[in-house]
Amino acid sequence: MSVRSRVAFATGVAGLSGATLMFSGRFDGSIALALLFAFAARTAVAASVLDAGPVLAGRAERSLAQQARFAPTWALVVVAGAVRAASGSIADVRGAHAVAGLAIARGPALTVAGSWLALAAGAVALVSSTSLSTETASASGTAAIVRPPVALRRLEAGGVIALAVLLVTLFAGPQVTNGTDAAWWIGALAVLLAFAWRARDMELQSPEVIAAVLAAAGAAFVIAGGAP
Repeated sequence: MSVRSRVAFATGVAGLSGATLMFSGRFDGSIALALLFAFAARTAVAASVLDAGPVLAGRAERSLAQQARFAPTWALVVVAGAVRAASGSIADVRGAHAVAGLAIARGPALTVAGSWLALAAGAVALVSSTSLSTETASASGTAAIVRPPVALRRLEAGGVIALAVLLVTLFAGPQVTNGTDAAWWIGALAVLLAFAWRARDMELQSPEVIAAVLAAAGAAFVIAGGAP
């Protein structure tokens, strides 16, 4: 494992740790910083295997390029969440859910529509990333699955979960003050992760474009509708 791979892995672990602390309420910060942490955990896996052989390296390069193309989508999703909450702070976003109601259910019609579009854009970006596991033929003609190490697969799963938690935080997760609030968190996260699992092999034409258009429309609708 090269120095570059170790640095990439350490960056991903640090990003996942930072995102976990922010989402758990251990310290407050902006949703843009939370996105940066979660995105670092998501992309660190591909960066860690760039020198792991031609099969994994090739897919890692494509994965990193794809993640870069999804970056504008995630930025627009964060903009939609911040405008809807009238703040860029994670605590304020969750507080807006507690006071004004769920973004996907309450507020001006344009704001609610924009929240749904932004949530859909984030979901498309979440499930459309190139998998690093690939099937390859051996010398005997049999097929084998080439996978990154277990630690990297766990880090990748953590990054996916962190991005899913970010989406739930922006559009469905209030401050947890009672069992009903916890149910919204658990239900929204379970639905989103189930969708990501079922759609992981989904083949979309130009998913980056689809996600970016949905996110841009969502942000525009939320800006036009305003905060509740």
